Amino acid sequence: MAGAFQKIATLKVKNGTYKKDGVEKNLYHEVGVLLSSPHASQLLIKMHATAGTDPKLISVYFDDGVKLSLTNEPKKDDNDEVVPTADEIPF
Repeated sequence: MAGAFQKIATLKVKNGTYKKDGVEKNLYHEVGVLLSSPHASQLLIKMHATAGTDPKLISVYFDDGVKLSLTNEPKKDDNDEVVPTADEIPF
């Protein structure tokens, strides 16, 4: 099962602050990772082990109407006008 999933994000919680060069910075602790199936049809959260538990897998269920796409291509807006090329115009 886990072989088909790939890590797409790290899950962290803020657990403090520190100062670097006079600027306050946040400290984070990694608590898990977000895994995705190849076409993002399934997401899993893998929580790391804590002092009292073993590692856990948590399924993520999308709300109705939500579709996730893992591409780097810009999202096409439904309102974008499609302009035909000169070859597509039948003159």
